[in-house]
Amino acid sequence: MNKLSKEQIELATEEIISVANFDDARSLTMEEIDQLVRDARQAQAQVAGQMIKAVIKFIGNIFSGIGNSLRAATSYDELARLSDRELADIGLNRDQIASVAFDDLAIRSAKSNFTVYGSGMKIARPTN
Repeated sequence: MNKLSKEQIELATEEIISVANFDDARSLTMEEIDQLVRDARQAQAQVAGQMIKAVIKFIGNIFSGIGNSLRAATSYDELARLSDRELADIGLNRDQIASVAFDDLAIRSAKSNFTVYGSGMKIARPTN
């Protein structure tokens, strides 16, 4: 471990002192100190509140994504159980099942994002 020489310590101390000018410094009153503490605690509470909101939103997005994925998987399973004739009746063939189920997932995801951001946009399902 390198130790600083006495000259290096003195130089560093002079540099630190030269950055701060304490010529106009004065003692604070108890009221001023109390106000500083109150302001600091209020700022700390605001930051903590913002952090909690961000964490709640993040967790909500995770659960929303899980829910959307489960609905897409359910849609896929329901469509996969249909016969080829039943699929043809609704305008699908077996090759399109995954695409339809997961396109719905993308649409639900987009809708939830628009809801979060407050947009009034309507999302229509594309037709082929």
